Amino acid sequence: MRNYIFIFFCVVLLNNTNAQDVYQHISKNSIYEFLNETAAQNLIDINTVIYPYSRQFIAEKLVELDSRREQLNSRQQKELDFFFRDYNKELKRNEWDTLYQSQKAFSKKTLFNKTEEKRLDAFFYSSPHFQITVNPVVGFDYLATENVYRRYYGGEVNTYLGKKWAAYFSFRDVSENEEWISPQYFNEIQVGVNRPNRVKKVTDFSEVRGGITYSWKWGTAAIIQDQFKWGNSFRQSNIFAGNFPAIPHIKLNVKPTKWLEFNYIHGWLNSNVVDSVRTYQAANGERLVYHNKFLVANMFTVRPIKHLYVSFGNSTVYSDVGFHPSYFIPFFFYRSSDHALSGQSNRAGQNGQLFFDINTRNIKYFNIYATLFIDEMKFSTFFDKDENRNQLGFKIGVSSYNIAKSNIGIVAEYTRSNPYAYEHGLETITFTQSDYNIGHYLRQNAQEIYLAIHYKPIPKLNCRIYYLNAKKGPEDYGYSNNFGGFSGVPFLERTIYERTEIGLSAQYELIHDLYIKLNLMSSKITDDNKLYAPEFLQGNQFLGRLGVNWNF
Repeated sequence: MRNYIFIFFCVVLLNNTNAQDVYQHISKNSIYEFLNETAAQNLIDINTVIYPYSRQFIAEKLVELDSRREQLNSRQQKELDFFFRDYNKELKRNEWDTLYQSQKAFSKKTLFNKTEEKRLDAFFYSSPHFQITVNPVVGFDYLATENVYRRYYGGEVNTYLGKKWAAYFSFRDVSENEEWISPQYFNEIQVGVNRPNRVKKVTDFSEVRGGITYSWKWGTAAIIQDQFKWGNSFRQSNIFAGNFPAIPHIKLNVKPTKWLEFNYIHGWLNSNVVDSVRTYQAANGERLVYHNKFLVANMFTVRPIKHLYVSFGNSTVYSDVGFHPSYFIPFFFYRSSDHALSGQSNRAGQNGQLFFDINTRNIKYFNIYATLFIDEMKFSTFFDKDENRNQLGFKIGVSSYNIAKSNIGIVAEYTRSNPYAYEHGLETITFTQSDYNIGHYLRQNAQEIYLAIHYKPIPKLNCRIYYLNAKKGPEDYGYSNNFGGFSGVPFLERTIYERTEIGLSAQYELIHDLYIKLNLMSSKITDDNKLYAPEFLQGNQFLGRLGVNWNF
């Protein structure tokens, strides 16, 4: 495996063009919504099928917007200036180097200092060959009506090394007084591998994210442990949703032309399946060894005309074949390769998926998108009620921002996942990370309708009125175990879980990355098997939720 990584980086080292990438985590929704809003106005042109973006890319888009400042309304102009004070660290490296390189490492200018052109950071230092930013991570999320809370703390570090290398690190320790994020629940918030503390009667987990990147003018190669999101959506994507525990992975992103972008990842997943052959007895008890489990995926994105993006790709979750060279060829169709490797036997094969995505902003102020996730599909029986194997999911949606510069927008989104989508009969190659589904949070045999009106009355304040209805059908269809699933299973023949919610939410960014969030909602959850939602959320509820956090 080390040889593959060595070859991977030797290839990119042949390029000498300057660029650097530190990735902005997908949870920083203020900057991502701002870019989506201005893209809908056709002021910038961006590919929104894959997140996260790098900070350098975001900074370059802010410069583009600054050149069209007169087309922004007053609220947007103030937000643009606000974001510049953060991403100027990428744009004005030479100025910071001149200002800070003669300073002591710890001084009034490097500790908790801000200027008109730079945000407040706990620690910031810059020199010609090294720039570092350090900030704390502190947060508290409180469900007031149920006296349930989640708190977290930690820190993050961003560094630039020379002109091509970058590295970043983020750590957080999380504690909940009630279990909020079990893998069996329908989780929409960021999750981690939890460890119940029976003494203190709380649930704890910690998570580390970060990586090392090497960049050139038209691409980046990296070794990262982080979340990622694939697929256009306003809420959660139905390809890779992004809220699962961080996945260590090799990442390649190239943009050789204005009309083509390519992304590739190879990740290491936690199977949570004990390998009984390699498990052994040690002096102090049994040493558990888990089966290896990997994820490989690619995505091609073509822009045939301005503001129209068409994407297609495939992925495979694989195990039991070691580090096979086929999965390290970035542009492969892995399902076809698997057919040759498995001898055409499902029981020897891997778990492959296909996906397609299209989005257009050719109607000003609107983003229209559709995503198709194919786990299994057979064209010859596609319309046969009893024999079809349409194990797929899709999402269609439209979102608008700042219609006619009114600061008002709307969202309408429908998501459906057919029976057996995201599922597999072998535990070692399921579409999961540490038992958390890495696709849509409702998993198979489910649908969701989401409608919202959002309003930004003043800079940095985002208000939203929304309606949500989510339904889930059974996952156990009453048949004996079948390795590949069954044909003709009806969609939502009956409902075992339903959530209806009407709510009002508001989020205000007081200073950079310091958020105050309020959510008031009327919610009704019926969960026949008491499996998919915590007990304190079930039934008819009127909930008040308050959150305060510095960084995510």
